[in-house]
Amino acid sequence: GLIVLPLELLIGNNLIGLPFFKENPFYFLIGGISVNILAFVVLLMLYKSTLKKQWQQYRQHLWRNLLLALVLVVVSHLLIQFIRGALPENLIKIPADTADSGVLQTDFKENRQLVALFLAALPSFIAPFSEELVFRYLLVGKAPNHFIRGIMLFIQAILFGLIHYANFNGNLYATIPYMTVGFFFGLIYLVYRNIWGSLMVHWIFNTVNQMIPTLFIIVLTLLGIAN
Repeated sequence: GLIVLPLELLIGNNLIGLPFFKENPFYFLIGGISVNILAFVVLLMLYKSTLKKQWQQYRQHLWRNLLLALVLVVVSHLLIQFIRGALPENLIKIPADTADSGVLQTDFKENRQLVALFLAALPSFIAPFSEELVFRYLLVGKAPNHFIRGIMLFIQAILFGLIHYANFNGNLYATIPYMTVGFFFGLIYLVYRNIWGSLMVHWIFNTVNQMIPTLFIIVLTLLGIAN
C-alpha cells in the first residue's frame, strides 16, 4: 500500500514527457486521471475490509460525525489561511503559469473545454481516499507504539504537503500550509481511531475547494451565463 502513491506520482508526473501526451494535452488529462483512478482502485481492493468495518462504526453516529466534519473543514481552512498569513509573502508566491492553468489554456474547444475542466478537478475528489489510507491509516495507524506514532504524525504531515508541490508550480514553501493541515488530519484520525473520521473531513475540504466551484462554472457556462 505504501508504494501506491509514489508510483502514482512518478507515472503521473512523467506522462507529460511522452511525445503523445505533450502534443495532446486533452489526452494527458485523461491519462493523469486514469493513473489516479487506478491508484484509488488498488488501495480500495487492498483495504476494502478495513474501510467497510470502520464505516459501520462511523455510521452509528453519522449525522453527528458529518456535522463535526463540517466544523473541522472550517477549522482546516482557517488553519491554512493562518499559516499562509504567517509566512513571508515572497516565499509562497506562486507563478502565474501553473501546470494546471497551462493545460486548461490550450486549444480545447466548446464542450471539450468543459470536460477538461471537470477532469482537472476530478483528482481532488478521489484523492482523499488514497491519501488518507496511506498517510493516516498506514503511516500513523499502523505504528507499533506511541513513540513511533508521534514521529510518524510529523513525517506523514511533511510528506502530505510535499505531494502537493505540483499544485503550487513546484514552490515547496507554499506546501507548508498543507503540511500543517496534514498534521491536523493526522490528529483527527488519532482522535477518531477510524479512517472515516479524517477521510470525510479531507473529502469535504477538497470538494468545497475544487469540485463544487468547478461544477458551478460548468453549469453557468452551459446556461450561457459564463464563458
